[in-house]
Amino acid sequence: MTTQAVKWTGLVGIATALLLTWDASGASAETTGERVMREGRIVIGIHNRSPWGYRNEKTGEPTGWHPDLLKAAFADLGVRNLEFQVTEFGALIPGLLAGRFDAVASGLAITPERCKQVAFGAPDLQAPDAAIVLAGNPKNIHGYAGIAAHDDIIMGGGRGSVVTTNAKAAGVPESRMLLFPDIESNLSALRAGRIDTALMASPTVIGLLAGKGAEGLERAAPFDVGKAHTNFAAIAFRQEDVDLRATYDAQLTKLKGTAAFADIMRKYGFGEPETVPPGITTEDLCNRKP
Repeated sequence: MTTQAVKWTGLVGIATALLLTWDASGASAETTGERVMREGRIVIGIHNRSPWGYRNEKTGEPTGWHPDLLKAAFADLGVRNLEFQVTEFGALIPGLLAGRFDAVASGLAITPERCKQVAFGAPDLQAPDAAIVLAGNPKNIHGYAGIAAHDDIIMGGGRGSVVTTNAKAAGVPESRMLLFPDIESNLSALRAGRIDTALMASPTVIGLLAGKGAEGLERAAPFDVGKAHTNFAAIAFRQEDVDLRATYDAQLTKLKGTAAFADIMRKYGFGEPETVPPGITTEDLCNRKP
């Protein structure tokens, strides 16, 4: 390619970028954040799982840790029409990237892999791995090392979940992991004896054991994750929606430390173990090594 051709190709690329950011009238195209503020409406993806984001069985109203945070964060900005759309956990990020949602508010953990796809807001909840076992903990399960060391222990986890990554890093072979598309099938396998423990994030375990259908189950305590990273949950946005994420982060910063934030923590049974320690940032979590 000639030097002139290279220059022309570069000019075409610049012109294309400009066309994408300006409409036919010559005005700057509206960003997602501007549209949300103008309409007072935001579309949010959830996966119908307590305590993250779900529909209340009695009222049909969307609720959960992340929906409640969004409602509180955007209330004084006039964004009161929060439209929640339910999808499978594995479809949350694809739905966000496809423009079906403006944000995902359903317990996504911040990981370097996910940071390549989406832009996470500030971490809002610490979510260490936790294990559910049958009452009495018949296999005496208290950590990943114990699962790895005993050939007769089979663990269950969610497809695409961070707990499976942590289990592999701790030496649990994939041959002793059963992966499930949802929590119901994971717990059903535990009750049926197909697995000996179901691994999930601690806030999910808290929500499950506090609800109906938890009879005969308990949390394995203590549960040592070894050198596995502690997960931190956050709301996810598209990478280009810089202004929407910045607006949310500013509101979340104001919300933290208030009585309203403490009330939301209490509502879902969260305490000190789930509180994000000072100094933990999204940037550091996105860049941390395995």
